[in-house]
Amino acid sequence: MSDLAFKVAKRRVEPITFTIEGEDHEYAFTPPKRAALMMPVMENAENALVASKEAFAWLDKGLSKEDADRIAARLRDPEDDFDIDGLEAIMVGLVEAISARPTT
Repeated sequence: MSDLAFKVAKRRVEPITFTIEGEDHEYAFTPPKRAALMMPVMENAENALVASKEAFAWLDKGLSKEDADRIAARLRDPEDDFDIDGLEAIMVGLVEAISARPTT
């Protein structure tokens, strides 16, 4: 018998819906495995660019192409107030929503 045993929480697989101020569109994010966010950091802590790139890839995996393109268009639009801080808030909120799932 092992000395330690760790519980593994059930992964949330149901879509999480959210809106972004400035439009009426409702986005749907289907959570991919969160390890994809942390592996680049653990493998190469100095390379924040790789970690950022993986974070965006993680978000893209959970969004439909239409929703990912819509967010990208808003980020590129110089007249739209939606910026990186808003995107970061979305990602933090999604990770928190996924993490808040009770174990069974």
